[in-house]
Amino acid sequence: MTERDQASPDTPVRRDDHEGDGAARGTGRMEAFADGVFAIAITLPVVEIHIPKTDGPGRQLAAGLIDLWPEYLGYAIAVALIGLYWVHHHFSGAIYRTTGHYFLLATTIFLAAIGFIAFPSRTFAVSLLHPEETADAARYLLICVALTQGAWLLKWTVGRRTGHVDSRLERSYVDRLDRAYLMATVLLAAAAGVGFLDWRVGLALGALVMAVFLRAPETPRYVSDAPIVDDDT
Repeated sequence: MTERDQASPDTPVRRDDHEGDGAARGTGRMEAFADGVFAIAITLPVVEIHIPKTDGPGRQLAAGLIDLWPEYLGYAIAVALIGLYWVHHHFSGAIYRTTGHYFLLATTIFLAAIGFIAFPSRTFAVSLLHPEETADAARYLLICVALTQGAWLLKWTVGRRTGHVDSRLERSYVDRLDRAYLMATVLLAAAAGVGFLDWRVGLALGALVMAVFLRAPETPRYVSDAPIVDDDT
């Protein structure tokens, strides 16, 4: 048994407690960086919505704004995906205790997927104007969503395996998160596969899986007293 295993779960983590993973640090800087990425990712899709040009008076502007409905839909899909992942990233920030080299690399991969997801969302929405392209666009979106969930699972798995999940949490609670994240990844990959048979069914399955994320996560269960939630400033 190592010195770390013998220590109380409430013992502060040493900076050199993650051999081969760099110096352990708190999660503050990682969460601040991630929040910045999420904020930019959820804002940039608006830049792609342009005011329609009009050549004369009357109701041309109103008609042009209505004709932008695919852009609105693409923005709504992107916001739904990015928003759901931000909510759960915000939650998971409360159960990570430290960060390290490999965990940060995995987090960067996940954030790259978040920064990209608006593109396939808009591609699908715009494709609805061209029905012959919609199937391919839907499959592209499903693949990108599945990859994003895979990146989330990678981040969680690396964080747990490298010892950055709070050791005060009950093992059974962490195991349930393992299963939930793995199941979501498998189901979204299955939805992408089904999309090649019928893109409508694939999208419906993918939407159903993502809708589960609307539920509040299970309240963390601790072996010792739950930590006091510090001010976020």
